[in-house]
Amino acid sequence: MSKRSLGAHWQNLNDTQRQQFVELFQQLLARSYTGTIEGYSGERFQFLSEHNEGNYAEVRTKFLSRKGDIPVNYRLFGKSGEWRVYDIVVDGISMISNYRAQFTKIINASSYESLVEKLQNKSEVFKPLATPGG
Repeated sequence: MSKRSLGAHWQNLNDTQRQQFVELFQQLLARSYTGTIEGYSGERFQFLSEHNEGNYAEVRTKFLSRKGDIPVNYRLFGKSGEWRVYDIVVDGISMISNYRAQFTKIINASSYESLVEKLQNKSEVFKPLATPGG
């Protein structure tokens, strides 16, 4: 997901930069979606279908809630017998395309380093407070 969210900019990064970006992107996803997921209670997902083409697959589901049903599709890539999600499309909006557009805008307006700085600053703001004795 990290690689796809950066698009063509990924190719310009060295291994250290790639690892740093993966870690920052993981933190961004965790911060952005953990609270949302924890807020659900009683809602369900309904499996609709799956479609495979070689090493790619899409699993179509529907989120069933009191406010209405929302289509949620998972795009997966298979490698070495394991399937990994590389994109989630919620109500027709690709999460990776959305992040790629935002990241590209920041990089084009300033630099990749500026994007990293913004992600690091967000990580600092959301770091949990240390607990006594821990």
